[in-house]
Amino acid sequence: MHRSELKNTNLVIGNHVLLHAGVGFYLDAPGATVEIGDKTFINRRTEFMCKQHIRVGSHCAISWDVSIMDTDYHTIMDGRPNTKPVIIGDHVWIGCKATILKGVTIGDGAIVAAGSVVAHDVPPRSVVAGVPAKVVKTDVDWHL
Repeated sequence: MHRSELKNTNLVIGNHVLLHAGVGFYLDAPGATVEIGDKTFINRRTEFMCKQHIRVGSHCAISWDVSIMDTDYHTIMDGRPNTKPVIIGDHVWIGCKATILKGVTIGDGAIVAAGSVVAHDVPPRSVVAGVPAKVVKTDVDWHL
């Protein structure tokens, strides 16, 4: 786990959260905040790259080698912001090697398929897959 040397950064971890070896939290700007809800499971080598705000809900299952980032870490000359919060709802399942990009909201009960690149919001109780991720199924219900 990386401990940021920047002031006013926050890592808030709920009750009964399971973090496997190699989970990385990179709080790379003053005020950066990562919040993890209760009873969420985060597997090996998943990384959170945060300059503003990333929130993961409760009862989520995040597989190995997932990247979640609220920033591009670079500026494009057209003036678009390079940082936007990421919000992951409750009871979300994210498959291995998925990438969640800045500005995305993933609705409660959604599933992100392995290897997907999520660049747009994900509706609640839907499955998204692909590069870029697209809805492939709706009205899903999953259990750990």
